[in-house]
Amino acid sequence: MSTSVDHIAVCVPTCRRTGLLTRLLRNLARQRTGGLFDYSVVVVDNDPGGAARDVVTRSATELGLDVTYEIEPEPGIPAVRNHALRVARGNYIGIIDDDEFPFTDWLIKLYEGIQVFGVDGALGPIYPFFDQAPPTWLVRSGLCELPKWRTGTLLHWNQTRTGNALVKREVFDKHGLLFDTRFKTGGSDQDFFRRAMARGYRFVAVEEAPVYEVVPPARWTRKYWIKRALVNGFNARRYALDMSLARQAGLTARSLGAALVYTAALPLCACLGQHRLIRCAEKGAYHLSRACASFGIELWKRRDF
Repeated sequence: MSTSVDHIAVCVPTCRRTGLLTRLLRNLARQRTGGLFDYSVVVVDNDPGGAARDVVTRSATELGLDVTYEIEPEPGIPAVRNHALRVARGNYIGIIDDDEFPFTDWLIKLYEGIQVFGVDGALGPIYPFFDQAPPTWLVRSGLCELPKWRTGTLLHWNQTRTGNALVKREVFDKHGLLFDTRFKTGGSDQDFFRRAMARGYRFVAVEEAPVYEVVPPARWTRKYWIKRALVNGFNARRYALDMSLARQAGLTARSLGAALVYTAALPLCACLGQHRLIRCAEKGAYHLSRACASFGIELWKRRDF
């Protein structure tokens, strides 16, 4: 029998989503470990008023869950993630968002993936979850679907995110790697993995460790997806800042060209269905925002997703 003393600290950033957080904590309390590790949970609240405090306290008592609760007043998910890392104990760091939930084998499948493939971290797929039937155009658009990779696939940094990840603690500690707080509205997760991979760390996909992201009615509008694309397009520009000026200019030109193509295609897409229209508009908004970012123009400054 294994005598491993490995400990996983599951870090959960949260901000004013107490109902979803309650569901997540309930599912975290059911994690199967197989005697290979033990685990705890760190919840860091980005609401200075501590909106999640009562939920965490009640869940810890009712579920017998080992939970640490902290408040991070600096707005932005990178600051929250960094705060969680400072508090977390153990030699593995799990990360999941407050609007997601796993099944009972989530942690053990990620843990086993790291051991089997001899890598520094493992990432599982994220599937959309609807508590009620969403609009047909949203489902057909595929906007809620994220790319998935077969188990054992060695990931490139642009295939990563921290909504479903387990990473060895040494990846953060050895080189002082943290999440860049300049990415206040998103993108700090891929930036982290980009810098980690540049130092030789490797991460694989584990298809058997999914989590489910709740897609509430607030995300069922076309306006929501356009705003999201504008935010993501601006943040994507930051990844090119360490490139040569010539390569940056090339990226800007390609994004401008793509924005024009998608704009020109809107009338045709409208004839092919609302799902194709919103997909085309979303891609056009992303490339327009990315191109504008080259000139320091941020088309949408608030993250509400």
